[in-house]
Amino acid sequence: MLQTMILTIAVIPLALGVVAALVANAAGSRKAAAIAFLIPLFASAILIGIDGWPAFPPVRAAHKVPYVLAIGAVVFAVAALSVRKAHAGLTALAAAIAIALPAWWLGRNILANNSQKATVVAVLFVIAVVGVAWQALRRNTSAEMAQAQVLPQALFATSVAGAIVAILGGYMGMAMFNGALAALAGGFLLVTYIRYLRGDENAFRLPGGGALAFAWVAFAGVLVTAISAPKASSAALVATALTPALTPLAALYGPRMAHAPRALLPLITGLIAAVPALAGILIASLHFAG
Repeated sequence: MLQTMILTIAVIPLALGVVAALVANAAGSRKAAAIAFLIPLFASAILIGIDGWPAFPPVRAAHKVPYVLAIGAVVFAVAALSVRKAHAGLTALAAAIAIALPAWWLGRNILANNSQKATVVAVLFVIAVVGVAWQALRRNTSAEMAQAQVLPQALFATSVAGAIVAILGGYMGMAMFNGALAALAGGFLLVTYIRYLRGDENAFRLPGGGALAFAWVAFAGVLVTAISAPKASSAALVATALTPALTPLAALYGPRMAHAPRALLPLITGLIAAVPALAGILIASLHFAG
């Protein structure tokens, strides 16, 4: 049993993250589309590996998530191939639709009968959309280059925090899924970090459509936790969701780290970017202890 859990939650997702990074780097100008397609698709496959093949038509929220992720893989890939340069407002609108529709389909019955969860989901929605718009406004600037160096690490931290918030909130299934998403991001980061050490200064930079899809997958884990976890801390969920949304702040602390050893720079800036996620873990722990 333990070996199966380690395999499905850690080893396979880590390997899939490595595969996604290798394929994306080999895709050249279509790197964004490769990431946009593979990350949601692999996330769907991972969840099926954890929970089994979902019923069709799906009824429970947990059965709907793999379908949402698979559909997202196709939509984000097509968008990445079709749209070369999107206006910040259009990007924010796309993010709003990509979050609102799944949230409504997954949790409309729960949210209609639980005002607290509805409020938390609404706050998470605003954080995500504002975060996407903020990042889109900084595209092709020096500030965007700084935030690009920390976004993958922030997404990794988001999934780690999401796993801990979920398990402390009484939802083992989403704890396993968020943990697997962290392993998926970890595999991607492993390849990225090796490329960085070999001299690729833009190794951590996720192209527009790929960044949006990757962030959407990490956010989906937090969103489903907010909808379905019976005792998840609202404040911890908000702090966790802030992690990728605040990556533009890297423009403030990134340049200050210029004198740090090159090999440690992504680790240091990634740790700073993970501060909201760490706060979420602390809040969830205190909520659980109280």
